[in-house]
Parts: sequence; C-alpha cells; structure tokens
Amino acid sequence: MTDTLLEAVQVVARLAGDVALAHYRTALAVESKGDGSPVTIADREAEEAARAWIARRFPADGILGEEFGATEGTSGRRWLLDPIDGTKSFVRGVPLWGTLIAVAEGDRVLAGAAYFPAVNEIVAAAPGEGCWWNGRRA
Repeated sequence: MTDTLLEAVQVVARLAGDVALAHYRTALAVESKGDGSPVTIADREAEEAARAWIARRFPADGILGEEFGATEGTSGRRWLLDPIDGTKSFVRGVPLWGTLIAVAEGDRVLAGAAYFPAVNEIVAAAPGEGCWWNGRRA
C-alpha cells in the first residue's frame, strides 16, 4: 500500500505505462476515435490496469479516463488518466510518449505523475511535497 497520493500516482503511472510498453514496437491495429485520434489495445489495456489498481486501493474515488470515460465516486476525489499521451509517436515506434496520471479534488490537483516508459523516466509532484524526477528532488 502507498502512503501518499504522490506515491500512488507514481505507482499507477508506472503500472499503466509498463502495460503499454509491453505493446510498444509490436504490430498493433490502430483504430480512430470519434475525434479522429488514434487508439490501440495498448491504450485500453493500460487504462484498464490503472482503473483496477485505483478501484482496489481507493474504491470511493472517481475516475476520468481518456479511453473509458467517467466512473463516479463518493470521496470528492477523481483520478485523471491518459494511458498513452502521444499515441501517434507510440505506434510509429518513437519513444516520445508517456502515461499521465493525476488525482484531484474539485479543481485542485493533489498529485500528478508523467511516466515515459520507453526511456524509463518519471516526473511527479504534489503541493507541499515538491517535484521529483526519477526519485530525486527536481
């Protein structure tokens, strides 16, 4: 179990990013969403993994994900998920894509993380806890 939301967003970002990474540079079917942006099984599986982790550890929290929309919660907090930011780069094999995770209460962001699995880099921050890059204060 994680002790803080800053730790939790990093765990979720790494989990979802690593699920996506398992599909990176493989033959993927690319579909188009209603807005014309690409989506793959990697996007969907990464978001499903993140949702499952959050639901187990923070069952009262809501979730808003890019691929599966909103799940309401009762705590007043909501997790924001973009499993693969940069899907066009991802499907072309370019390592400039990442997994973006945040948790907010109303309009106030409580913690956020950006993980770039292809280069194993993570940046995370939370008010009062600072900004961290690969485990070091940034």
